[in-house]
Amino acid sequence: MKKKKIRTGVVGGSMNNKWASQTHIPALLKHPNLDITAVGTSRMESAQQSAEEVGAALAFDDAKKLAASEDVDMVVVSVKVPHHYGAVMAAIQEKKHIFCEWPLGANTAEATEMAKAAEQAGIHHTVGLQARQDLEVQTMKRLVENGEIGEIVSCHMQVATRGKGGSTDQDTAYLLNKANGANLLTINGGHALDALQYIVGEFRELSAITASHYSHATIQETGEIIPKDTADQILIHGLSEKGTPISVHIQGGVNSKFEIEIQGKKGALRLTQKPSLGHVQFGNLTLEKLVYESGSNKGYEPNETFEQISITAEPDGEPDFPKEGVTLNVAKAHYVFAKDILTDTRFAPDFNHALKLHQLLDRIEESAATGKKIVW
Repeated sequence: MKKKKIRTGVVGGSMNNKWASQTHIPALLKHPNLDITAVGTSRMESAQQSAEEVGAALAFDDAKKLAASEDVDMVVVSVKVPHHYGAVMAAIQEKKHIFCEWPLGANTAEATEMAKAAEQAGIHHTVGLQARQDLEVQTMKRLVENGEIGEIVSCHMQVATRGKGGSTDQDTAYLLNKANGANLLTINGGHALDALQYIVGEFRELSAITASHYSHATIQETGEIIPKDTADQILIHGLSEKGTPISVHIQGGVNSKFEIEIQGKKGALRLTQKPSLGHVQFGNLTLEKLVYESGSNKGYEPNETFEQISITAEPDGEPDFPKEGVTLNVAKAHYVFAKDILTDTRFAPDFNHALKLHQLLDRIEESAATGKKIVW
């Protein structure tokens, strides 16, 4: 890649922001082409403290002022979902490149407006669906496409988390209010469904059921009981564009788990996360394969074991990524996006891709509300 530096401003870049401080900040600091020149938070005091800590020259308590700075080429939006729209539209108005966290908007209407405006501005834009940067996810996709387990017969995915049920903390309590656009379906479901579609292809039809077994939740720090209007059980059945039957179960308030199992005529592939928080985008994935005996139609027996696929090689020329942890896939997403900016390519998932995922989530909710199969 060119040695040109991309001057980056981080909206929501407080070192007290657990997500930004553990993912974007370390990824940006280690990237050879990205320099953090500005930090924006809701309070000038925290902005100045965080800017000083990361070596940024500028601090802002207003996303619009950060975007307008002549010392910023790219804006990273890492604030709560209800505030994405304002920060993103401010950056678009200034024709700055944008890396926005997923979900793109609090709803599809916001995502539609942001995607249209970004295209009209002629900027590079990406959304933080970084699970597709995971080596295990990429390898599973390649094995499926190469016919490693033969013609695909079916695919099943489980996504479960202890959160988003009957207990919450103060920082994440807003995830239980559907109007905020950040909940079990959009966050855990959105990231997982994007990875699933990346591997086996997009849905072409689906039926869904949603339910909630928790109408209220207790805030751990205070004992306060708050209302909850988001689903904690989501069941999806459908067909991919290639005709593959897919079943998905997403649930909150239960023991955490993530697993994708793909059955083929020649074998099976399994992708798991142990220990799991129910977030595929966090990485720490294990990919396993089972090959059926030649000529056998019996499938696999309970005592047969999957063999782990060892994946160690990184593509040549990439930075020295962290070896594991939540930072890894975010760092790789920044690498792909920076390369897009510097070489004028379009490999990173952009706002148009995010809009299609928002529309898929809408179809899931429509099917659950109407009891009808949705075909498109």
